[in-house]
Amino acid sequence: MNLDTFIGQNGLVATLKKALIRPFHAYIFEGEKGLGKKLLAMTFSKQVLCEKKLACGVCKSCRLFDALTHPDFKLIKRDEDRKEISVDAIREIIKDISRGPIFASKKVYIIQEAEEMSTSAQNALLKTLEEPPEYALFILTCNNLERLLPTVVSRSLVLSFKRYSSSEISEILKNHGLEPKDYVLKLCRGNPKIALDFYDKEVQNKRDYIFDKLLSYDGASFSLIKEFESDFEKFKDDFAFLFETVIYFLRDALMFKKTNLVELITNTDKLEKIVEFANKHTISHIYRLLQDFMMLEKYPDANVISDNVLDMIFLKLSGG
Repeated sequence: MNLDTFIGQNGLVATLKKALIRPFHAYIFEGEKGLGKKLLAMTFSKQVLCEKKLACGVCKSCRLFDALTHPDFKLIKRDEDRKEISVDAIREIIKDISRGPIFASKKVYIIQEAEEMSTSAQNALLKTLEEPPEYALFILTCNNLERLLPTVVSRSLVLSFKRYSSSEISEILKNHGLEPKDYVLKLCRGNPKIALDFYDKEVQNKRDYIFDKLLSYDGASFSLIKEFESDFEKFKDDFAFLFETVIYFLRDALMFKKTNLVELITNTDKLEKIVEFANKHTISHIYRLLQDFMMLEKYPDANVISDNVLDMIFLKLSGG
């Protein structure tokens, strides 16, 4: 892959193409998770380091890059057993920069999810960003720009990633050997990672599980609510997925109940279940349930949810 074959983010790609020969010393690729920030950073880095500036895949620089052994390229990210990227990791970069490039004309450093740098790490990096060697190139990928120090941001060129069109998502899926499906294109919200996740067997099973549980819900059975409470423990690490799936299901049921038009349903692969649920409940009941879940969606913080919030969810479901 090179910049010519990268799918989406056309404006950003055009900017980077113009910068291949003389790139700015520091870029921040910012935007929500799953928009291809790391992929574009890797693609740009390989092309900058390539002897022909083409990401040819043949020259020594490209071969070293593909093998992840290029001495002029470093990918820095948070260690799994740590809460942040430490100042020591950034000091290693600064030490490495002082030695200059070996094969290429540049030394390229990608800092993945750079907002996870500690404050001291960001301050250490800032000194290099203020007076960088002409051969140094930094690319910071970032899901939350506000967590970076304003001084770091001000010394970098910020490139903001946008969501993809349905046609671009379709092309990405085809490149992964997957058949684009209508419900995936509607539910992924222009995010390639979300789209690809829909094809994961575990995600499919979780989605089916949620729909089946909602379909069996009669609005009154306390024993069923307790069953929900016990089984939904499996979603403690991914409550955002749980809430989003339930909310889209209820929105579809409400739209069908109001209009009787299947064309308005987003979960097009689950039409029968949506219609069956809509036929079992009144508009006011579905609407109240949807409001409750939209309210409860705001409670979980990251991947943590308390037992109190769980109790609130099932109290609401049981009509409390």
